[in-house]
Amino acid sequence: MVVPWEEYFRLALQEKLSTKLPEQAEDYIPPVLRLLEKRQELVDADQALQAQKEVFRTRMAALKQRWKQLEQKERELKGSFIRFDKFLRRAQLQERLEAARERTLHWESKWIQIQNTAAEKTLLLGRCRMAVLNLFQLVCQHQGQPPTLDIEDTEGQLEQVKLFMQDLSAMLAGLGQAEPAAPAS
Repeated sequence: MVVPWEEYFRLALQEKLSTKLPEQAEDYIPPVLRLLEKRQELVDADQALQAQKEVFRTRMAALKQRWKQLEQKERELKGSFIRFDKFLRRAQLQERLEAARERTLHWESKWIQIQNTAAEKTLLLGRCRMAVLNLFQLVCQHQGQPPTLDIEDTEGQLEQVKLFMQDLSAMLAGLGQAEPAAPAS
């Protein structure tokens, strides 16, 4: 009986894959366990972010306190300026004080906005890097190879995942072309 080449290679590949599975079973970590590890990593990252937010809130409270002290000093200075009214024109000084205060308030609001954006971007970056690492580990597991890249090499991991997807797509495209047409009845 003559077996078409495509069928022969498909059977050989299946046989090879079935012999490798028992070897991988020793190092196999169930997906649920990996998911729990990833969730714990997310919880840890979230706790770190919450700690950063608490530090930020503490700094903001200190800034508010400092701001109140500055306002108190400003009131004291205004009193002094009133006493020296014959030497200074208070209207011009008031405008300068208000402009300086507005600039300070504007700068502080920009700084808060920058810190909030940085915190959000940092959390998003962490989540993306964890997703790439997870995909890379799944690819290595599927290939039966231990991860060879550093855990911080996100670009390298992403490149390995891309190559795996390209190989898999090419293999699937080849299988789709290799299947014989069903005989018409």
